[in-house]
Amino acid sequence: MPISQAVILCGGPGTRLNDQVRFQPAVETPKPLMEVGGKPFVTYAINMLKGIGISDIVLLVGYMEEEFDFLEEIREVRLVTTQENVNKAVLAIPDLQSTFVLLNGDCFPVMDWRAFVDRDNPVNLPKVAVKIIERDAGIAIANRADVLSNKINCADISGMLKVYGSYTILGGLHIGTYQGLARARQFMDIVVFGQ
Repeated sequence: MPISQAVILCGGPGTRLNDQVRFQPAVETPKPLMEVGGKPFVTYAINMLKGIGISDIVLLVGYMEEEFDFLEEIREVRLVTTQENVNKAVLAIPDLQSTFVLLNGDCFPVMDWRAFVDRDNPVNLPKVAVKIIERDAGIAIANRADVLSNKINCADISGMLKVYGSYTILGGLHIGTYQGLARARQFMDIVVFGQ
């Protein structure tokens, strides 16, 4: 059965980013909703997933979850409140499929998404995308059974490499730190605005 579901982790408070970006008065924006290239960062991943045929996108929200409400209507995603134990939160998603894309909301892998998901040939699943510098890219294809048995920890995509195979990509954007946010904004300014 082809993969048609994605879970995007958007529930954290973003403390590493908040320490360096938040000023007085504080800017109250969850990381995945930080503006990059003129729109909320997470919308790039949502659009890419929809573009390759992933029809059921679930945002696991927590910190300032009401700020994500607009995405339900304009991007047709589902919002589910996270729990302290991310595995339990993922398993509590209504209609969680047996195999799904798992993505950190502050990451955008620069890759051929269609080839990674490979919806027509799920034989080589599950896997974790790894940048050529041997760091995880914040995205994986995961199995519900592995979450249920605690074989993998959904909050630790990098740790999934002990269980899942790797899929090498050139790189990606990660806005978890001030430097990463600045790089993502520079990259998207070039891609989106051509400047």
